[in-house]
Amino acid sequence: MVRRATLLLVLAAFGCAPTTSTQAPPERPAARAEAARTQPRRPPAVFVQAITELERNPNLCLRLVGPRAEPVRKAMLRAARGRIDDARIVVDPDPVEPALRPVEYRFFVPASAASRGPSLQTIHAYMPQ
Repeated sequence: MVRRATLLLVLAAFGCAPTTSTQAPPERPAARAEAARTQPRRPPAVFVQAITELERNPNLCLRLVGPRAEPVRKAMLRAARGRIDDARIVVDPDPVEPALRPVEYRFFVPASAASRGPSLQTIHAYMPQ
């Protein structure tokens, strides 16, 4: 018994004494932020759907409307990895709109492709990002 008390006193002096607390030690906020950065960010569903539709239909084109349309276009072309011609994705930046406005995805069929296929000329779709 004396040995145990002496051992606990020595451990307490060095800061190694066992604790009776059942709480886990607090996690460092920096460690949590590092873990969040290492996880890959998933693209929005509308982004993936637009790429899929462009790959599926070679006559279909896409017009991106909004102040952040150019970065979205670059990201789409990067994600498509050469499967989509860059001329099929057109950017229509709208400098008047606020920067926080979501990008609109508007699908269309060019006039030359529309004359060869069905009479479909423009497909309007609003898909916020």
